[in-house]
Amino acid sequence: MPASQTRRIRMRRLRRVPLSRYWRMFVVALGVLAALGAALVLVVPDMAGLFLLAVYCIPTNSVIPIPHEPGLLYFARYYDPLWIALAATAGSVVVSFSDYALVEWGMRHPRTQGARETRVFRWAVRWMARAPFWIVVIFSLVPFLPLSPIRILAPASGYPVWRYIGAQIVGRTPRFFALAWLGATVQLPTWAILSLFGIMLVSLAYGSRSAAKGEAEVVAEGAVIEAVVVPDLSDPEHPVEAASPAEVAPDAADVDDDPAAARAIPAMNPEPSES
Repeated sequence: MPASQTRRIRMRRLRRVPLSRYWRMFVVALGVLAALGAALVLVVPDMAGLFLLAVYCIPTNSVIPIPHEPGLLYFARYYDPLWIALAATAGSVVVSFSDYALVEWGMRHPRTQGARETRVFRWAVRWMARAPFWIVVIFSLVPFLPLSPIRILAPASGYPVWRYIGAQIVGRTPRFFALAWLGATVQLPTWAILSLFGIMLVSLAYGSRSAAKGEAEVVAEGAVIEAVVVPDLSDPEHPVEAASPAEVAPDAADVDDDPAAARAIPAMNPEPSES
């Protein structure tokens, strides 16, 4: 079969692949950003850098381990911090739809079944559902808090995408403005910004690999959770022995049948998440 015919067949198959609702939202948001950027470049050419910044902030505010701070520090040398914050927030809003699309796809994948059933993940989803808006705001605002887990927990907990975007705007805009103000005030040289980008890129990549390795170990070991043992003070002759960290925390059914197991309370023993 000729190569050209093979490519045509592949393109037909690609067109038949159905896009989920969140992927369609992402494509529309990306198109809107492209249209606004093109209009900005045509009407005010001097502001074209803001469009480039918004595009740069799409992958750097996603699950991809690329830092966004160096880009903001660089463009802050040429534009007002308020414009920098608005452009970076626009890119963050666009990528929020892909966050939901990726998590939706990942939750349906058979290989994630073990991770979804772990007690830690169920506890994290229930914790996220308690105050999702303010959790997203805080993790989006504070520089040293990792936002990647929140990007997973928000869709996994069923939090609506538009409220998630609203929380992102509330948290991300002042953070971007503070970074832009710092960049405009300090005026770091290009070599310093590139060095910072390299250091942060290596750190984020190493952190992502460590996190992925840790998740794989948890799934492979059957979601082992360390138990916190409460000694039975009413029976000093037969105290409860400390449980080994390698032991799996008992299920609710086992606790009901075994009084001794009832005294070994797991550190994270949530109830099954509501569907």
